[in-house]
Amino acid sequence: MKKFLVGVMAVSSLALLIFSGTTGNTLCAQDSSNKLNMLEIVISNLIARVEALEKRVSALEKNTSAGASKAPKKEASIKEPPKSALTNGFEDIGNGFFVRNVRFNPFGTNVLFTGEIANRSEKNYRFAKFNLEIYDDRDLLVKKEVFTVPDLPKDSVRPFEHMLVGVEAGLINRYVIKAVE
Repeated sequence: MKKFLVGVMAVSSLALLIFSGTTGNTLCAQDSSNKLNMLEIVISNLIARVEALEKRVSALEKNTSAGASKAPKKEASIKEPPKSALTNGFEDIGNGFFVRNVRFNPFGTNVLFTGEIANRSEKNYRFAKFNLEIYDDRDLLVKKEVFTVPDLPKDSVRPFEHMLVGVEAGLINRYVIKAVE
């Protein structure tokens, strides 16, 4: 984790040097400020993912060292809370999947699409595929895109993010997410 944070700080410093060394003709201060803010968001999301992976590794190490007889009891207690938590703000998108906290954040000329996906199906997914349709205020289709969420076991909730290229955040009025069969 320390190596990762040092790398993140180095990338942030490099980005600051690049933006500060750019002439005013090609990049104004507001643009560089917006880009730095977006870099901070991406770095924050990466740190959260690394921390979540560290927790999963620790839990797996505890399960393997506890022995096979104790592991099923721990799994049963871990599986129950997500089922009850799925009713809190989740929207059914079909095939046993649910979504919540969907956001469309401007990222330069693109949009960073984020949220959480819950898998209540009976299957574990290495890569779960979803269709995203975006509509404007006249209910016209702006963009249709497929995105994937990696490592989505049954009875789990995972954050996701996907970059939507060529879409302005102001155009997004409504969205539809559907699981791909």
